[in-house]
Parts: sequence; C-alpha cells; structure tokens
Amino acid sequence: MKKLLLLSIALIASAGLFAQITCKEKSISGATPEIKTALGDNKDLVNLYTIALPYSAENIKIALHDRLKTEGIKGKKTKNNFYAFKGVKYTHLWDNTCDIYVSITGNKEAGNVNLIISQGYDNYVDPYKDTITTEKAYKWLMGVDRVVYEYMHEQYLATHLLEQKNIEKELSKLEKQKAKLEAQLDKVEDKQHKLEATKTVVNENDLNVDSKQIAKEQKEALKLQKEYNSLKSELETLKEKIRDTKGDLMMKKKIITDFKESKK
Repeated sequence: MKKLLLLSIALIASAGLFAQITCKEKSISGATPEIKTALGDNKDLVNLYTIALPYSAENIKIALHDRLKTEGIKGKKTKNNFYAFKGVKYTHLWDNTCDIYVSITGNKEAGNVNLIISQGYDNYVDPYKDTITTEKAYKWLMGVDRVVYEYMHEQYLATHLLEQKNIEKELSKLEKQKAKLEAQLDKVEDKQHKLEATKTVVNENDLNVDSKQIAKEQKEALKLQKEYNSLKSELETLKEKIRDTKGDLMMKKKIITDFKESKK
C-alpha cells in the first residue's frame, strides 16, 4: 500500500513537471517546440528538444548552418546524421562550455530540428529536470524558425530580383533589335524613294523606250518592296514581343514591391 502511494505521488509530480515545461508559445510559422525520446548522436535513446517546421529540410539545414557559422560556431557531422559542436561557449543554450548536437530530418515539404545539449562526455542535459535550459532551448528552436523564414524570404526576393534583371536585359536586347530593324527599314525606304525619283518615264508617243531599263527598274522595285514587307513584318512581331516583355517586367516589379511592403 505504501509503495502504491509513493508511486502515485511520483506520477503526479512527474505530470506536474511535464506541464511546467510545455511550451505555450508558438513560433512565426505556428510551430511549437517539444521534448521527445529518440536516438541521439551515439544511437542511444535520449530526451531531446525538437521542433517541426513547414520548410524543406534542405532550406532548414542551409539557414541554420549559416546562422551558426555567423555566430562563430563550427561543427562536424557525426553518427546518426547529427552535427556536433563540441566545447563551445554558446550562451543562447548554456552558460558554460558545452557540446551541442543538432540533426535536421525531413523532406522537401517539411523538416524537424532536433537538439541535444551535453555538459561533455555524453553527459546529456535532461530536459525534464533542467527547466531553465529547456526554456532556453525552446526559445532557440523558435528562433531557428524565424531564421529559416527570413532565409527563405531573402531567397524569394533574390530570385525575383534576378528574374527582373534578366527581363530588363532581354528588353534592352529587344529594343536594340528594334532600332536596328527601323534603321534597315529607313534605308529601304530611301532606296525606294530614289528609285521612284529616277525611274524611266514612259510617254505614249516615245518610240525610243528602253524596255530593258524599265524591266530592271521594275525588278529592283519588287525586290525593295519584298525586303520592306519582310522587315515590316519582323518589326511588328518584335514590337509585340517588346510589349509582352514590358508587361512581364511590370508584373515582376509589382511582385517585388508588394513583397517588400508586406515585410514592413
């Protein structure tokens, strides 16, 4: 009876502890950190901190490693897909020197960030006992969410800015082609005007008509007209393409402007 009573008290205390360390806040994506039991870097079962994020595992990995690199934290890959950051002073998680193990799992749709903190020699911090560290770990994991969110938004903006630059280059190229075609058309029109001004005039009573010259002039006139029609058609097609490209550029600029406004 006494043993049963002690077990009941232990379970109640344990339940109270679980309630205290449940994260009531949500990150920028609405994710909530939690504690779970899983295989650690040495493939032993450990209690670790984790958060499920609505970003691809690859984007999480790049963004998180960029952040840690910026903060001067260097690590290397270990067992079970963990990255070990050993002997680091990282006050975001621990006031003293510690070992940090991070793994990122998932796919192209979503990913998980798993975190283990050790005081060294696999002396892992127990999330259920060290509530102060658990609070720090939760805050850090929610910070990771924002880091990835910001990284993806930067990538989104960078992609659209690059596309805008490419559209502007294409438009500049098309405008140059248009100017070249218009110059070619002007030359053909000048030739037509000159031919018209110098062509042989035939009178009804003129018996000394140079039929060969007239035939030559007519042939040249047909040639110039054909060249003019071809250039004119090419120019109209090009103008239509320029209009479409300008429309694409306006749309791209609007996407970028709207995105920047949404970030304010």
